[in-house]
Amino acid sequence: GIDLDTLEWQDLALCAGMPTNLFYDDYEDEQVSHMVDEACLSCPVMKQCLMQGTSNAEWGVWGGIYLVSGRKDETKNKYKSPQTWQQIMDRLSGDE
Repeated sequence: GIDLDTLEWQDLALCAGMPTNLFYDDYEDEQVSHMVDEACLSCPVMKQCLMQGTSNAEWGVWGGIYLVSGRKDETKNKYKSPQTWQQIMDRLSGDE
């Protein structure tokens, strides 16, 4: 069962249990990055994840976007197609 008193957004993340290196150094690999992006785009807490990453100046993939010091890293995100960016923006704005 789920204890709603202690439930946090991270408990609902699709990446919970996935190797964390996929969201950092391994993200350089195109196959890994596409897999991570698909997981993020399907995640019910994508928006909360990105907010956590930006507000805490994190690095790595947060909410489908590779961040460095809490800001979008253009180099690590350059392979994303316009369609992928549109999907990300739609999810973050709630216009799914």
